Amino acid sequence: MTTFQNNQDDDLEYTLTVSQFAKLCGTTRDTLRYYYEQNIIKPRVDPDNGYHYYSASQISSFFFISTMRQTGCSIKEIRNIIYNSSKESITDLVNSKITAMQRELFSINKKISALHLGMWILDKYEDHGPDKPYMDIFPDISVTTTKIENKIDAYHAADIARDISVHMTRVKDDDTLSTFPSGVTMNYNDLIKKNYVYNSIISLSFLPADNTDSFPLPSSKAVCCYHDHHSPIIERTYQKMVSYIKKNRLKACSDLYSISLINLYNKEETHSYFKYLFICVE
Repeated sequence: MTTFQNNQDDDLEYTLTVSQFAKLCGTTRDTLRYYYEQNIIKPRVDPDNGYHYYSASQISSFFFISTMRQTGCSIKEIRNIIYNSSKESITDLVNSKITAMQRELFSINKKISALHLGMWILDKYEDHGPDKPYMDIFPDISVTTTKIENKIDAYHAADIARDISVHMTRVKDDDTLSTFPSGVTMNYNDLIKKNYVYNSIISLSFLPADNTDSFPLPSSKAVCCYHDHHSPIIERTYQKMVSYIKKNRLKACSDLYSISLINLYNKEETHSYFKYLFICVE
């Protein structure tokens, strides 16, 4: 960082008033005062009147400090960079901040991707409405699956509360996995036999599958259907989807995926929900 001595050269170089320097940097006098007190940007102090003057060359110093602050650097870290650091230690610090920001960026992109997928599912409802199976072609979607421990008794959400908790904890703790949209699956053979037990907890994502914790859907073709609280019992919707597959001579190649997008209570405590169902086919 720029240092100086009270000499004639400094008088010629340090000519910007605090207000002028603040305007050039797009900052405030209070910020400059704070940086001065923290000894990271030092103006020339006129010995006669105590006024502070800055050099135009210190503008780059200000923006360096601002950038480092935006990466999460403390004032102490910045002061160490200015006065005590070697090139190698500066490189290590900067690289650590880059890594942290890349993680943050990935987390933000994951959240954006989750919302895009949720909206993609909701948007198609306008075209098809509830309880009407239809064929669709999917974009690349990956799925994360957690098997239900006791499938025999997994008929209702209350029966699989622990499994849901295990799944959500797992995906929440992994930066590469998504917590939304999520739901359950039902084995297709169980569906045909009308044995409506849940098979696993799942989360979907537009992010690429890593083939370790998340996998691509087995087909980009799917028979889909929407179901909400105004619909007949959901078992009828299941059978409509099975009938659609048989009628169109399709081959199911996945479980039934049941995605819960909306599960609300209004002020009268009336339950409303919205599910998106699909089965991958060939």
